[in-house]
Amino acid sequence: MRKRRPKAVILSRDRHGISRRDIDHDALKVLYRLDRRGHTACLVGGAVRDLLMGRTPKDFDIGTSAHPNQVRRLFRNSMLVGRRFRLAHIRFGPKIIECSTFRRKPEPVDATNEEEDSLYQHHDNSFGTMEEDAQRRDFTVNGIMYNIRGFEVIDYVGGLDDIRRKVIRTIGDPDIRMSEDPVRMLRAIRFASRLGFRIDRRTWKSILKLHGEILKASPSRLTEEVQQLFAYGSGHDAMRLLRKSGLMKDLLPWVDDHLSTSADKGKLFWRCLKALDASEAAGDAPSAALTYGAVSYPMFAERMAELRASGYRVSPLSIAREVLHDDAGGLRLPKWAFYRVSHVLEAQRRFENWKGGRFSKRRFVARREFRDAAIIYDIQTEARGIKPGRRQPWMELYRECGPGERTEKRAAPVRSRRRRGRRRRRGRRRP
Repeated sequence: MRKRRPKAVILSRDRHGISRRDIDHDALKVLYRLDRRGHTACLVGGAVRDLLMGRTPKDFDIGTSAHPNQVRRLFRNSMLVGRRFRLAHIRFGPKIIECSTFRRKPEPVDATNEEEDSLYQHHDNSFGTMEEDAQRRDFTVNGIMYNIRGFEVIDYVGGLDDIRRKVIRTIGDPDIRMSEDPVRMLRAIRFASRLGFRIDRRTWKSILKLHGEILKASPSRLTEEVQQLFAYGSGHDAMRLLRKSGLMKDLLPWVDDHLSTSADKGKLFWRCLKALDASEAAGDAPSAALTYGAVSYPMFAERMAELRASGYRVSPLSIAREVLHDDAGGLRLPKWAFYRVSHVLEAQRRFENWKGGRFSKRRFVARREFRDAAIIYDIQTEARGIKPGRRQPWMELYRECGPGERTEKRAAPVRSRRRRGRRRRRGRRRP
């Protein structure tokens, strides 16, 4: 017998706590213009969830019945992006309001081979209604909508009850939803650790069963999602869930092996993550240098100690690159991030040594990764329970240099162009 869908729960203006004063001014502009032109316009996703919980949303995403080209014609400051699904990015200075057309679940494609038979969705351009759009979202807490016409909160998926019970639950069959987009497993862990919720039993069983599917997603997307786990001081709890679910073995196998060796080795790792969460840098989203620097430092320090005890001559930069290569797993750090994290790890030894001329000290302070390296130095000294050494003179020199000297790039030397061979003589011009 087919399970009946629950009826939509509609809360009128006097039954919920969302106020237009808490919604971004530019997002309201977009909502009102779409509504005046006869389109349905709703605030969707995490913004509605955060407003209902009394939190400040990071982004304000909009769902509408208008098609992408219609949105493009309504807003001259917009552009269409996306391959898998066309979205409109409406730009207000540095701010971007994302506007998407209501979607429905795409029709299954006839499979001709095993690869095409998988549930992973490569194309998702099927437009639908507001209810169909809510039903195809990932988790119930993200399926609630705020309709600007009537200022109503509309819930088709039971998200209001799950917010009260503090539960992360998929919409529909979790096995199917995780197979359609394996990154949803990381998103479930991110929301649970950031909001302090628990993951629903069926959803958690699906993650334990399908965690190996995560490698089907693109490496760049995985790298970005792992970095998002550390936003708002939730990195420690997120990495605990990542290891418990088996996803750490797929994404960070070298870290998982390091933690499995002995409990003593894992102490420094978890202390570094706690120190990162407690630092001032753990705000909106810490940089890649801070995230992967804090994750990789315990392995870097252990490798350095092993080589020094063996009597080998140690090159910190090469050891840092070796650790990051081993730590890659299913991730693919961008080249700039790989070298930035390598130099951040290599710079740790410099903070303990105040020797050298003033020019070399100022040159070290002027490096782009100095600020991130100083934060990692604070994190790892706090995790190891030791005094921060000679950090204070370095920071005084950093403030003394000023922003102009730190960001100034050296001009490339002008090279004189040397003529190769004899100059070709032009013939006499004829009339």
